[in-house]
Amino acid sequence: MQISEGEKPDRFGNYPIWIKGKDANPQKIFEELFYKYGGQGYKFAIIFDLSRDEFEDPEKETPVYFLDEILEEVIDYCGIEEVRRRLDELTCRN
Repeated sequence: MQISEGEKPDRFGNYPIWIKGKDANPQKIFEELFYKYGGQGYKFAIIFDLSRDEFEDPEKETPVYFLDEILEEVIDYCGIEEVRRRLDELTCRN
């Protein structure tokens, strides 16, 4: 498994951690990230973006994002009204 940071942007202009290799499974990715970032309070997300054209070749690398770096993408995906509704629900519960 190979890991590279900040060297190559994704198609949205973000600079994720890129994971490459046939042995890159969730457990190994977790262990590598824990070894490097454990105890610092970070959370990560892997996005499997299947919105690309079906005739495009799939990426050979998997992007891993710091969770706070993808907030805008999550809001765009969910829609601002859904995010507002969920925030209202959360604030009403507290």
